[in-house]
Amino acid sequence: MNAFRAVVHSVVPSESLAWLRVGRARLAARLACRKGERLSVEVRPEEVLLCAAHPGLVSARNVLPGRVRGLRHVPEGVYVDVLCAPPLVAMVTRGAVRDMKLARGRRVFAVVKASSVRVRATVDAPVLVSVVGRHGVLTPSLLSLLRAIRDLGSLTAAAEATGVTYRTAWLRVERANRAWGAPLVHRRRGGCGGGGAVLTAEGDGVVDLDKESRRRLGPSSVIRGRGAVPE
Repeated sequence: MNAFRAVVHSVVPSESLAWLRVGRARLAARLACRKGERLSVEVRPEEVLLCAAHPGLVSARNVLPGRVRGLRHVPEGVYVDVLCAPPLVAMVTRGAVRDMKLARGRRVFAVVKASSVRVRATVDAPVLVSVVGRHGVLTPSLLSLLRAIRDLGSLTAAAEATGVTYRTAWLRVERANRAWGAPLVHRRRGGCGGGGAVLTAEGDGVVDLDKESRRRLGPSSVIRGRGAVPE
């Protein structure tokens, strides 16, 4: 996930547009904010487009020149680290890497729509809840990962959002499956979207239970079935 601390430099109400200052760089965003406000914003790698040449006149407000700093292959595709202002990571397909001849040092343009710049949400809620399954406990860190998988549709993106490696994320998924006693995550392979990860029906149920419980309960609660017993 591309995450930045930003200051609102100016607001253009007629265009529902705000210009954010990120270090020495600027980003256009469609956010409800006021001049001088400090924000934490993010851009998903899947929403960063790469062009081999300047795209010309486009509707996207952010067209950033840069160079490829590195590539990282994952099951869902390839993360391309672009040195631009601000620095960005894009998620592209292996075919795009091949067709664009992407390699370290390659000049590219990163294109980001203003609507893709969002206020950053906190992955872990301040209320800590554990859910008891048939064979163990789904801890707050496991539940946080499940929520991120449902929101992002990718285990790799969920791992980055929760601050763990891809391998650690899969180990946590396996631990959650064992604790619950049934698969909570389904891995999708291939396809035009390059695959990903989604929650099963039971996984959705666990996340919905977690969400409702965090809304109703105080800190540090354990959910047993459909009830709750505070620790």
